[in-house]
Amino acid sequence: MGIWCIITTALAAFSTGAVWYWQGKYRERELSEISSMLECILDGRELPERRADQETLLSKITHQLFRLQSMTKGYHARLEQDRDSIKNLITEIAHQMRTPLANIETYLDFLQDEDLSREEQKSYLKAVMLSEKKIHFLAESFIKMSRLEHRIIQIRPLDTDLLLTLSEAVSQAEEKARRRGLRICTRFPETLFHPHDADWLGEAVFNLLDNAVKYSPPGSGGEILLGAEQNEMFVRIWVSDHGTGIEEGDEARVFQRFYRGSNAGKTEGFGLGLYLTREIVLLHGGFVKLKRQEDGTCVEIYLGYCSHPTGAPVTVSSPF
Repeated sequence: MGIWCIITTALAAFSTGAVWYWQGKYRERELSEISSMLECILDGRELPERRADQETLLSKITHQLFRLQSMTKGYHARLEQDRDSIKNLITEIAHQMRTPLANIETYLDFLQDEDLSREEQKSYLKAVMLSEKKIHFLAESFIKMSRLEHRIIQIRPLDTDLLLTLSEAVSQAEEKARRRGLRICTRFPETLFHPHDADWLGEAVFNLLDNAVKYSPPGSGGEILLGAEQNEMFVRIWVSDHGTGIEEGDEARVFQRFYRGSNAGKTEGFGLGLYLTREIVLLHGGFVKLKRQEDGTCVEIYLGYCSHPTGAPVTVSSPF
C-alpha cells in the first residue's frame, strides 16, 4: 500500500511538473512570437498573417499589435504629408514674396539717385510702401493659412447676432468699395441669431466682399449684395456681384490656395481669399458654394445647426 502511495505521488508530481513545463514552453513560445511581432513593428516591416483565434490571449495581443501597426503607419503617413505640406508652403511663400521684395530693392536703388525730383521721390516711396503692404498681407495670410491647414485654430461658437457680424464685415469693405465707385447693399431679416465665431466668420465674409469689390468694374456705380436668410435646416449667407465672373470649369479651382481664375487679369490679389473663407466655414461645420451668373458671381455660405455646446471651443486639431 505504501509503495502505491509513493508511486501515485510520484506520478502526480511528474504530471504536474510536465504540465508546468509544457505551459512554460507554451508561454515562452507566445512571448517569442510577441517579441518577433514587436520587432517587425519597430523595423517598419509588415506583420505576418496569423490564424485568428479569439479564444487565446496570444490572439488578442496579436490583434492589438495589428491595430498598433495600422495606427503607426497612419501616423507616419500623416507626418510625411505634413512635411510635404510645409515644404510646399515654404516654396510658395518664397515665390509669392519674390516680386514685392524685388520691387522694394529696385525702388530703393532709384531713391539713392540725388538728382531725383520731389515728385519722383514721392512716387518711388509710394511704390516701396505698396510692396511693403503686400509683404505684410502675405505674411498675415500665410500665418492664418498655416494655422488653418494644421488645424490648430479654435472656433468658439456663440449664439450671438449674426447680422452684427455681417454688418461689421460690410463696414470694413465699404470704404474700398466707395473709392471704386461701388455700393454694398444688404438684404437681411429683422433678426438672425446663429452660433458662430464672430471674428473668424466675419473675416470669411469680408474676404468675399473684398473679392467682389476687386473684381467689379470701378466707377460703374454697381451694386454688391450681401444677404442672409435661415430656415429649419441651415443659415445661408451670400455675396453677389456684377464683376468679371468665373470661367466655366473654374468653380472648384478658385478655392485652391494661390489659384486665380483666368478672368482675373491684372487685378490685384494672390488667390488666398476664397481658400481662407472655405477653410473657416469648414471649421464652422458648413460649406461654400459658388454660382456663375450672366454678369458676375454669387458665393454662398451654408451653416448648419451644429451640436457643439454654445461657447465651447471647436478645435479641429492635428492627430499628433
